Amino acid sequence: MNRMIGYLLLCMISAPLFADDWDPNDDTFDPNLQSVVIGDRSWIGDPSAFVHTESSRTGYTYVNATNYAGMDPAVQISLMVPLKPGETVPSAGGMLMLDKSQTEAFVKALTDKITTPPTDKQQRWPIKTSLKGADWALTYQAVEEQRFLQWENKTKDKVGTYRFTINATKKLIGAIQHSLGKLEAKSDQ
Repeated sequence: MNRMIGYLLLCMISAPLFADDWDPNDDTFDPNLQSVVIGDRSWIGDPSAFVHTESSRTGYTYVNATNYAGMDPAVQISLMVPLKPGETVPSAGGMLMLDKSQTEAFVKALTDKITTPPTDKQQRWPIKTSLKGADWALTYQAVEEQRFLQWENKTKDKVGTYRFTINATKKLIGAIQHSLGKLEAKSDQ
């Protein structure tokens, strides 16, 4: 019983320490963070925050190197939008699977888009992925003079839009490059 109370106290004390390590405005990825506590939830790794525009909910990314049977080794980027109490189905979210060349092209596109000012004309830049039928694209958005990079996912019945700040995009680029490095290290073995 005393051990359990000690463990709970340690968790209550350490949770704020993990939360202090993570900042939604930080633009650098820290591969040493195994998980962070944001609000009342724990998230794997050092996630980038985004807003699912249709629900106005903040979600978080998870990036890792994968090697699923039947697919080329890939970098998996998951966009996770938390459930509200009582919900059983996520309101949004998605996943991109990118092989090595697709990952390199995606990192280049993200880097180019965050350094190039948006034009007045709305453009949609397709994202090539390893998943058949996936229709992902990048777009720009500006709200009250702040620029955002948006990811759009078109499905048969809807378009999901995920808005990333420039700093969140920079952090995500770091996470993708880290996973790409792990993917390349595995292929060298």
